[in-house]
Amino acid sequence: MSPSYAHSMLLITLGSEINKERKFRAFGDLTLVINGKDYTPDISVYKWRKANYLSKDIVKMEEMPLITVEIVSPTQGKNELFEKTEIYLQAGVQSGWIVDPQTHSIIVTDRNGARHFHEGILRDITGLNIDIGIVFEDE
Repeated sequence: MSPSYAHSMLLITLGSEINKERKFRAFGDLTLVINGKDYTPDISVYKWRKANYLSKDIVKMEEMPLITVEIVSPTQGKNELFEKTEIYLQAGVQSGWIVDPQTHSIIVTDRNGARHFHEGILRDITGLNIDIGIVFEDE
């Protein structure tokens, strides 16, 4: 399986899990404007809001999401993703996730520090709960 295919499948699976309970909505590749600079996490998570399919697509947001998700890929190292996550948190994002497909783990950073999830239920500070086994299709 190619890295880009695996990355895409992980984005779809994770986005679907986030949207499932209709408490949160995942937006892929939405550009966040932070201090005049553009950043594009793999997924930005906001409180549930109804999608308006008749309006023009929004591709840039100044309103910070609750959660940003970055997926480790061959073209991005973890250090770069940790630096981006720190920028997101300083801008008002409550929780930053770094998803590592190779280790089937998610590192969550928030005001309480960083936690590493390998299995079970990831319980985020925002109230979002995700089953790690479903995200990585370990079941």
